[in-house]
Amino acid sequence: MRYFSIYIEKTNDFYTYASEDENIKIGDRVLVSFRNKDKVGLVVEEEIGKEYSFKVLTIKRVLYEELSFSKSFIELLLWIKDYYMSSFDQVFSTAVPAGIKIKYEDIYRINIEKKSLLVDDLLQYFYDRLKFRKKTLVDKFSKEKITEFLEEGYLELKDNWYELNREKNLDRDLENYFIAREEIGKLTLEKKFDKKIIEKHLKEKNIFFERKIKTFDEEKLKKDLEEKIFKKDTELNEEQELIKKGIEESSKRHFLIRGVTGSGKTEIYIQLIKRALERDQGSIFLVPEISLTPQMVKRFKIEFGDEVAILHSRLSSTDRAKEWYSIYIGDKKVVLGVRSAIFAPVQNLEYIIVDEEHENSYKQDTNPRYNAKFVAIKKAELENAKVVLGSATPSIESYYYGKKGIFQLFEIEHRYKDAKLPEIEIVDMKQEQDSFFSEKLLEEMRTALLRKEQIILLLNRKGYSTLVQCEDCGHMEECEHCSIKLNYYASNGSLKCNYCGISKRYTGRCSKCNSKNMTFSGRGVERVEEELRKRFPVNIIRVDGEVSKEKDFYENMYNDFLAGRYDIMIGTQMISRGLHFPNVTLVGVINADTVMSIPDFRSGERTYQMITQVAGRAGRGEKKGKVIIQTYQPENYIIEKIQENSYVNFYDKEIEKREILSYPPFSKIINIGISSPEESGLEEYCHKLFKEIQDDEVEIYGPMRSLVYKVKGRYRCNIFVKGSRAKINVFKLKLEEKLKKVENKKYRVVVDVDPINLI
Repeated sequence: MRYFSIYIEKTNDFYTYASEDENIKIGDRVLVSFRNKDKVGLVVEEEIGKEYSFKVLTIKRVLYEELSFSKSFIELLLWIKDYYMSSFDQVFSTAVPAGIKIKYEDIYRINIEKKSLLVDDLLQYFYDRLKFRKKTLVDKFSKEKITEFLEEGYLELKDNWYELNREKNLDRDLENYFIAREEIGKLTLEKKFDKKIIEKHLKEKNIFFERKIKTFDEEKLKKDLEEKIFKKDTELNEEQELIKKGIEESSKRHFLIRGVTGSGKTEIYIQLIKRALERDQGSIFLVPEISLTPQMVKRFKIEFGDEVAILHSRLSSTDRAKEWYSIYIGDKKVVLGVRSAIFAPVQNLEYIIVDEEHENSYKQDTNPRYNAKFVAIKKAELENAKVVLGSATPSIESYYYGKKGIFQLFEIEHRYKDAKLPEIEIVDMKQEQDSFFSEKLLEEMRTALLRKEQIILLLNRKGYSTLVQCEDCGHMEECEHCSIKLNYYASNGSLKCNYCGISKRYTGRCSKCNSKNMTFSGRGVERVEEELRKRFPVNIIRVDGEVSKEKDFYENMYNDFLAGRYDIMIGTQMISRGLHFPNVTLVGVINADTVMSIPDFRSGERTYQMITQVAGRAGRGEKKGKVIIQTYQPENYIIEKIQENSYVNFYDKEIEKREILSYPPFSKIINIGISSPEESGLEEYCHKLFKEIQDDEVEIYGPMRSLVYKVKGRYRCNIFVKGSRAKINVFKLKLEEKLKKVENKKYRVVVDVDPINLI
């Protein structure tokens, strides 16, 4: 008897079931009795050497019509469950789309090693289906051999068709040609022959029963794919070719490419994927959500045709299930997608490429709080694949691992085809009279527009204003569910909370005293757009999280701007990457200080990354580019390093600070969030939890109120834990048990391992 740990959907534990079936394997779906009802279970582990004090129920049967998974896929989900301290149910529902049904076909196949033992009418039936035109056999075998078989009576020629003589046995090579490749459908064979005859040959292992997934026409797919991917290759320069070969020939599994913006990293990725396809190997290409532009999708479809699967958050559940199934059966071997695409079941996986690997959006902010970059590294380990991380501005942790040799590091300091990096100029806004646009930026904008060139302006603040205040009573419009001020959106006349999403119509009056004397502070991208239109009578498009919700907005925006229908694009960080417009020669950063002022040890890194990335949109074609950065802190080392365009110098300064303060990569951190709909008792509970989890092996700070204390009607506090990788791993094992001791339904406790957002 074998014993298995079974996962049953919508439950948080594993349950033990038994079976004598030798063919059950990890990843199979099975039917079990659970609380007196038949339920579908998933085999996640085989339990060996355990003793049971309870009655173990048996597995009823394997559900072949349900989706099954590889052992490595189940191991990956278990790793995520343990590492990120989530339930398996949360992990599974995130990784696997709902509603996928597998279509199978049942067949009987000849046992090639014993085919000569098939001596009754069953063998004759297999032979009955096999005859060949004269020309076909002549092309396959020598005339002498065919003549020999004809003379000895092994073959008969009838109306230009060669048929087997059932009284004779064939020579081995001709026998293989007629028989070895053949299989017969279950229903067809069972209609033709008596069940006892079939059972006899199954028992003697002369034939096998198989259930296989209905798939595509493999030969047609291969031919279509070859026509798509091998017709044209973009020529790599010497530097790119060396990196491609270095990755292909290296025995290492983890790689980091740091290449300046416009250096042609994508060309390297595509060449790696193509060469892998030639070897019938698959690839996953991950991009941040905001980088999955129509431009990127179009490029991949040109390179790989319909054989590329696209996975992103805007897909309907039905379309997502269809794409996932096409990957599962091997119909598509290239996946282009966002964070959750890391779970795509690509067959014979060779590469996982993580583009813009520094992006925060690879980290999920709800349970399970996994980071797709780290999951990619684990998946590659389990499937013997390679991970390629790439960015112009890698995360401090990744570049550290590259410098230490944990990742094999490649660096590109020049743009593709020797295009020049843009000139960067810093403007001290303390010296300017206009708080929107400096004289220098206005001058450069006028020059660019006169030359019929395009402009991109960045301000990482949504809406028209971040603060609406009454001048009579001083009241500030605030979200009733969050301790945050409401943003004003002039585009639709609403007040909106950017945390909980609640929105209400703006009446133009104070909600407290009904006064009309309202003032707007904290300018957003809509306000800057308004000021921009006053100064320049040209075509302007705004790109932010609000307008991008409109159907097909992103694709239409991209095509229209590329075609020159707009002269200026102004937007939030959505426009800072993934866009390639050859006619953009000027980039302006309206306020470089918005991210830098956030109290987070990564705020400097994020500022450097965002501004460097948007600066990289300038001068990507034949025309030279220029960047104007407006700031009130021109002396800040971050601004200085951006102007120098020196990531390495910025890294050296940042890594020194991280080491002194023992922040990642010199430690691992955990953020424990505690929240409650009632403020009363929260502080007391937090101190109780803090006391319970004390551990001398790690540093524990708190409890403290979250920077935004109330979100979505819940009051929030945090406890931070910091320690070495080994000590944090041990602490996590103890933490799970300690949290159970102080569990209270009134309070929600969320553990975030390797947090990105500490607010």
